[in-house]
Amino acid sequence: MTVPIEFDPDRRFTDLFELRWGRVTPTGERVLRRTARTAEAQRLVHAEVNAGRLLGDLAGTAYPAQLCRVVEHDLTGPDPHVTSTYRGVPVAGQPGAPLPETLLRIFADLLIAIQTLAKAGLTHGAIQPEFVLWDGTHAQLVNLGEAVAVGEPARAAAEPAWQPPPGPDGLRLATEANDVYQAGMVIFCIALQRGPDTAAAVRAELALGGGSALSALLEGVFADDPQQRPDAHQLLRRVEDARYEEVWQSSDPSDATTATVLIPQQFSPLVKARAAVPLSPARDEFRRLVAAKRQYRAERAVPQQQAWRYLRQLLDVLWYSRDDLQSKVILGAGAVVVAGVPLLLVILVVTSLGGAK
Repeated sequence: MTVPIEFDPDRRFTDLFELRWGRVTPTGERVLRRTARTAEAQRLVHAEVNAGRLLGDLAGTAYPAQLCRVVEHDLTGPDPHVTSTYRGVPVAGQPGAPLPETLLRIFADLLIAIQTLAKAGLTHGAIQPEFVLWDGTHAQLVNLGEAVAVGEPARAAAEPAWQPPPGPDGLRLATEANDVYQAGMVIFCIALQRGPDTAAAVRAELALGGGSALSALLEGVFADDPQQRPDAHQLLRRVEDARYEEVWQSSDPSDATTATVLIPQQFSPLVKARAAVPLSPARDEFRRLVAAKRQYRAERAVPQQQAWRYLRQLLDVLWYSRDDLQSKVILGAGAVVVAGVPLLLVILVVTSLGGAK
């Protein structure tokens, strides 16, 4: 695949890659080309191309801005390489903690990226601050070369502190729960401006600020058992709820990141972010009233739901406790009578009121 790209003159070398930044000529989109220097680097290049192909083939899905996208590659030439979008700068090493709204947006975008990878049957496996970019609007997760298929053995992290605890059976498999753990660790590190730590140490530190906004946001994310961690869908809802809490809002209105994160349905994990729209006090009050009304209706519906559930269970017990057909016919007729009498009374009352006129 050939895409016109104008590369910067500077080159950077690591143990694995030669790195070159550039821009796609027609669109101006920023990209990074990684040329393999070792056999291990070639494996990572192939893995990223394969992950990009799986993501691009998702039916009915627009490629999310929250994930880097492979725009060009060469796997057979003398210099195997892959060129992917690279929008923003790494959150690692940025001076000072991000604004509360920015922290929530970064977390939400990471969760969207995790959901999209899971939809393609992949886990990232290496979510760390140096691979999370921020451009002032969206976070972008890069470095798909470490991606592993869901259910396969997870690769060991370069730094043990980024390695999620194994499951109860002692195995460490690639799952969405592990990506959630690492995304939570990224948020923990950039919020407190410190490095990663073990799950137990992070839980203890969050507990010191019991009830704090950060501990509430990350509750359960660092559980030892992967099955006890909230999934990305649940955390996206938690992020949306947190946006309306004062502690997550900047005191300076000019600093506010006011775009809303759309919450996906459980079986449609891919979501997009709405365009940034300033929230007026009236709009906030309207949303508060709508939420209060929904909560009131839900509370009012609880007794009715419990009553219907009890009646259904009672009918089931009575029905299946009868073995002969005659008893079941009598029971069914009785149920019809019980259900029909109130309806008949309503009809009589309405008819009487109509006749009185």
